[in-house]
Amino acid sequence: MVSVDELKEKLKVMEPGSAIALKVDVDAYFEMVTAIAEEFPKGREMNLTYATSTIPAETIISILDALEIKRDNIHFIDAVSYMTMGSTGREKGVTFVESPTMLEYIMLKVEYLLKKFPAQENTVILDSINSLAIHNDNRILAEFLHILVSNLRAYDCYSLIISVAEQESEDIDNILAMVCDDFMEVTS
Repeated sequence: MVSVDELKEKLKVMEPGSAIALKVDVDAYFEMVTAIAEEFPKGREMNLTYATSTIPAETIISILDALEIKRDNIHFIDAVSYMTMGSTGREKGVTFVESPTMLEYIMLKVEYLLKKFPAQENTVILDSINSLAIHNDNRILAEFLHILVSNLRAYDCYSLIISVAEQESEDIDNILAMVCDDFMEVTS
């Protein structure tokens, strides 16, 4: 287990093209998200692509804004809001996917944003694998993650795949172990 502060240090030495699975306690969730959004890109020309299927992008944006975290370099793919309340289209930098079952569209949106906003370094955050597992068969999810992470490695992207510790699943852990270079349990 690592604390959020230890995670920040590990992210600093992360190699381009590597993938890390982050199993996070609910209590440390927002602290971890803000650390990734604020600390990891600090002093670097880095874009973050944040694909969410758990918490609407608008909620995450509100938290980042409340904490006065600059988000010019953060682009969201929201796969939960459209399904529940339609595309509000209010927030700049948010691309909607109709449903978390549309894994191919999530992958296409990630690739589109990487090409549309070129940067020296890119990070893709997938939040959360547990939510995607609710909406997709494990075999299809494993194939999606394998293809996504392989494509991101070709771009030398940093990949961070979040799972929630309170929704622990041996199947999810096994899928993540197959595609990720490192597996960290993050606590507050």
